[in-house]
Amino acid sequence: MKNYSYFLGIDVSKDSFDACLIDVKQKVKMNEKFSMNSDDFEKLMQKLKKYGKESILIVLESTSIYHLNLLFHLQDNGFNSALINPVLIHNFVKSVTLRKSKTDKIDAYRIACFALYNQENIKVKKGLPNSIRNLSRERENISKQIAKIKTEIKNLLQILFPELIANFNVFTKTFLMLLCKAPGAFPIKRLKPQQIKRIFDKSNGNKVQISPRMLVKMAKKSFGIEDEYRQTILIMKIEMLLFLQKQKDSLSYKIKNYIDENLKQEFNIITSIDGIGNTTAENFLIEIGNINNFNSHKQLRAFIGTDPSIKQSGSSVNVRGKISKKGNAHLRRTIWQMAFAVRKFSPNFKEYYIKKRNEGKKYKQATIAVANKLIKTLYALLKTNNLYYENYNKHLIFIYS
Repeated sequence: MKNYSYFLGIDVSKDSFDACLIDVKQKVKMNEKFSMNSDDFEKLMQKLKKYGKESILIVLESTSIYHLNLLFHLQDNGFNSALINPVLIHNFVKSVTLRKSKTDKIDAYRIACFALYNQENIKVKKGLPNSIRNLSRERENISKQIAKIKTEIKNLLQILFPELIANFNVFTKTFLMLLCKAPGAFPIKRLKPQQIKRIFDKSNGNKVQISPRMLVKMAKKSFGIEDEYRQTILIMKIEMLLFLQKQKDSLSYKIKNYIDENLKQEFNIITSIDGIGNTTAENFLIEIGNINNFNSHKQLRAFIGTDPSIKQSGSSVNVRGKISKKGNAHLRRTIWQMAFAVRKFSPNFKEYYIKKRNEGKKYKQATIAVANKLIKTLYALLKTNNLYYENYNKHLIFIYS
């Protein structure tokens, strides 16, 4: 374990930050306010250099996006810097004082004290922070927008051409291009089959399962209504959908390149489990970073937030509550998606899910149990660089305890 001589706590706000430097005896060596600009960044660097870069542990409290520029600057200049969850610092402060006095200078001092007393548990990351997470999370955000717009398109077609939405997948490129030209049963029935065929041929999308002639016939029999304003909205929604899909594809291409260059082996390990697809595997790897940052699968569970919350009072109450949800929300959503899939496609996890249901667990409880089993398995596989193999009769061939 590295022994530090000085500890710098930084309390960050939008336009400024307070930096408090203490020694091992908690004696304050510096406690100053700086502005969020390059000149004050450099001013702080010069003040710290006289103490020696390697002798200082710097801790910043995570504050939305405001800490990022300063953290980049510190790490780019070779300082030992770490970003800490505000909950940990808040709990530390409650454990050492009952006073509720609060100023930026006091907060910076308390963060420095946290660094001093928790230095053995603080992991310092060398090099610039990796922003690939932003790319992955933006793709997740776009996926949510796409799902929302698809629902809105379905609702519009339920009024404009209900038979189409009931019998076909309208989200193929071919159908979307047609609906941009003819948004509903009434516009479609006014087209000639040859006109529809030309639209289909130009789309270069998947072949539709209905001929232009039959489509016109279906439109003529439709009980959909003609509504000029809903038709206009439908065209706008389809154009938005096509734009978002293009943006998502662009992000996916960049993420895939990153995975291929940095995490290809880990990606192959994770996707060796039946049910885990490319997108969830990519999201999982990007969110956890390096698996060696975790000393056990329980630590990984806590980071994700699927560990149980425990309510205890003396010897009379010791109850495991719901999952803590104190971890990474993006990763928790990803592991839920993975658990939902593996319980359907992996014989081992399907058997485990059924076992939990037979024990009286509700759907959500059983799925969380699968998620935690999956976390343990993924941790084991990544730690030992092993692919996953199914034993279709019993349990895993390989288990990491």
